[in-house]
Amino acid sequence: MTAGPRCGSQAGRQAGFRPRFRVRIVAMTAVIAGGLANPALAAPDPYGGVSVGGVYSSDAARTVDEELDGSAIVGRAYAGVQFDPAGDTTQIEVSSGYYGYTTREDRWTNRLAVDQLVRLGDGVQLGIEAAGSTDIITLERRGTDQASLAGQLQVERSDHRAALETGLRRRWYEDGAKSWAPYVEASYRYRIGSWHNVVATVRKEWTEADRDTLDYERLIAGAYYTRPLARRTRVRAGLVHRRWTWDQRFAPGGDTRRERLWIPQARLMHGLSRDDSIDLDYRRVLRRSNDDRFDRDGNRLTLTFRHAF
Repeated sequence: MTAGPRCGSQAGRQAGFRPRFRVRIVAMTAVIAGGLANPALAAPDPYGGVSVGGVYSSDAARTVDEELDGSAIVGRAYAGVQFDPAGDTTQIEVSSGYYGYTTREDRWTNRLAVDQLVRLGDGVQLGIEAAGSTDIITLERRGTDQASLAGQLQVERSDHRAALETGLRRRWYEDGAKSWAPYVEASYRYRIGSWHNVVATVRKEWTEADRDTLDYERLIAGAYYTRPLARRTRVRAGLVHRRWTWDQRFAPGGDTRRERLWIPQARLMHGLSRDDSIDLDYRRVLRRSNDDRFDRDGNRLTLTFRHAF
C-alpha cells in the first residue's frame, strides 16, 4: 500500500478543474484520515522527493487505457511525514504529477494519502490507507477522481512474505457518472538474497457504476524476478496478464466484449548516489479482444531520474 486538474493554457483549463469533485475528494480523505491519525503522535520525521522522466509509447492515439496512455514528459513531486517510523507508523503524504503529452491534452494529477501501520506481532502487520486522487486514468475512463479505503494484512517468516489486501474505491467521472470499485489482492515474495527475490501477485477488480457501459470485471496476475548486477545496479524482469469483461460493451457479433493484455517487461535500476537513482523500463504490450478493432500491440519505454530528500 503505499497519482488531478488539466493543464494547457492556464486560462483555458481552469474550468476543467471540477472544484466540487476536488473538494469532495479532499473532504472524504480528511475525515477518514482523522480517524486513522493518533492525536498523541511524537515529533514527525519528514521526507520527500522529485522525479522527472520521458515516456515513449507507440500506438498511443488508438487507446486510452493506462498501458498505452501516450508519449509524454512526466514530472512528479511528493512530500510527507512519518510518526513513530520504528513502531506503529503513521504516514501522511501528498503528491502531484504532471504529464505533458505529445498527442493529447496534458494532465495534472494530485493525491493525498494517510497510512497507518499496526505491528501485531513478530513478522505480522496490518496496514490501513485512506487516499484521495484527482484526474487519474482508469480502465473505464480518463479524467477520474477517486477516494479509497484499503487494508492489508502482511505476514513475514524468514525469507517468505505473504500479504492479503482489500479495498473499496469511490469514483467520479467528468460527465457526472459515479461508480464503486472494490478489489482484493494477494501477493507472495520469496527472498533469495539482498535485492534478489521472486514476487507473484493476483488481483480481482470490479466496477459497478450508475452507467452500465462503465461496468467490468478484471483479473490481473503478475510474476517478477529481481536480482542485483552490481553494488548499485539491479534488474527486474516480469510478465503481467490482465483480462476483463465489459457488462454492456459488445463486439460486432453481439457478444459481450472480452479483452486481455500480455505485458512482458524489464527494468534496469541504478543508484547514482544515496539520494539519486535512474531507471530504464521497457514493456511490450500485447492486447487481444473478441472485437478486432481493439487488437493491437505496442511498445512502452520509460527513462526516469529520481531524487529523494
